[in-house]
Amino acid sequence: MKPNARFLSFLLAALLTLPLAACSSAGENAEPDAKIPDASPSAEAAPETEKEEVFDPWEGLPSADYEGHEFVMLIRPNDRWIADMYASEMNGDAVNDAIFERNAAVGDHFNVKIGMKESSNYNYETDAVTSIKAGEDAYDLVIPHGRAAFSYANQQLCLNWNTDLPCVRLDEPWWCQDARNSFSIAGKLFVMEGDLSYNSLGSADVMLFNKNLAKDLGLAAPYETVLEGGWTFDYWKEQVTASVSDLNGDGTVDKDNDRLGYVTQKWVGPMEAFATSGLRVLSKDDNDLPVLSFYSDKTVSVFERYFALIDSEAAFVDTADVSYSSGFIGIFEEGRALFTDMNMTDVITLRTMDADFGIVPWPKYDEQSEYCTNVDAGTNLFVVPITASDPERTSAILEAISKISSRTVLPAYFEVTLQGKASRDNESAGMLDIIKSALIFDLGYYNSDLGGAFSNEFVNFIDSNNRNITSFSESNAKAVTKTIEKIVKKYTEG
Repeated sequence: MKPNARFLSFLLAALLTLPLAACSSAGENAEPDAKIPDASPSAEAAPETEKEEVFDPWEGLPSADYEGHEFVMLIRPNDRWIADMYASEMNGDAVNDAIFERNAAVGDHFNVKIGMKESSNYNYETDAVTSIKAGEDAYDLVIPHGRAAFSYANQQLCLNWNTDLPCVRLDEPWWCQDARNSFSIAGKLFVMEGDLSYNSLGSADVMLFNKNLAKDLGLAAPYETVLEGGWTFDYWKEQVTASVSDLNGDGTVDKDNDRLGYVTQKWVGPMEAFATSGLRVLSKDDNDLPVLSFYSDKTVSVFERYFALIDSEAAFVDTADVSYSSGFIGIFEEGRALFTDMNMTDVITLRTMDADFGIVPWPKYDEQSEYCTNVDAGTNLFVVPITASDPERTSAILEAISKISSRTVLPAYFEVTLQGKASRDNESAGMLDIIKSALIFDLGYYNSDLGGAFSNEFVNFIDSNNRNITSFSESNAKAVTKTIEKIVKKYTEG
């Protein structure tokens, strides 16, 4: 079967947009001034006879008729997660329509129907475990909370993306290389991320600053500093502390009445302080086995300087699980904080904010470091159940979805939702290129069974009076290491 005419028209328009890959390897992050290159060769660089490459979404995939098979995706019952993969109809929204067209094209080409079922919980759920253990071919693809994905993986209930899905080409840019490298254990890759999901970018943590307030305070917008590589924690901290003010003159600075330098939420700021310093809960040895790497002298230094900032009058950490207008976002929206950080998708909540704001990456550890961007573990990740009856069919559909998304869905999300609706200036749009090139997925943060006590300690330290990193690590490392050995044994012997 061939793609329908409507999709061909849509794809032709999309070809004029830069191709975007959802992720990159943390070890190969772009330089600070990197930009996604122009897909079209210049007149000077290319001979007049050279033709632009034609994008063929079906190249390398089987010419198969799957006889009306319903490709069922199990997704959390929340619009944010459903809209990432499924659209029931065209509605004029660029991202929705790109997803609808993509799914329709894949359905036409392979003679399948892309459908979905909602799971029981909008957050962490493992609904498919029972059916998989019962041997039921109920779902072609399970799209759970990032941490829930590893509940399936650690129970060996998933197909191996490296060996069991023949049509998936993981070396291609529409698959996330950092997730691929990080999530693999002993060569087995049960969980994956890529351009199937625009939420790999939407769940990335970004730094926002109030442009009006910065101008009033005589502080330069940090765009050039970011590009020059000088956007570091120490530079940022100077601006944070310089913006504090006792607005009501009562002799104290508090979050309800005065101006702060930085407001954050417990699931964002502490993790970013760790991840953007190039640290990981778990690293890998030469045999692709996880090794606990949370603790080091650098870890102690990173947390000490972050704690010193958030415990000062210059900052506020919101400890509520969900808080928008009533919490840290409300403080920023009222113009009483210079900086805040949040998932990129949450930037949309600020559309009605009166003051202009800009988006930049979270600051680097120091000038010699690279920019890193943590992707919140609540994002969609992807597992294929071992009960999937036709791995070739599943893999062909997944490859087509991810490949087409890289040319249609991701550009629509990047250009329209972010650059057009959320960020308010061209400079912020340029920052998104840098953020996108630096996405990282820490195995120990996502796989909380493996990471154990270290997976959430970023959050726990906020509410704790005991922030002795060395003591905490010494108390927990032995037990977590034993758990790692126990779980890894399933990967190496299974």
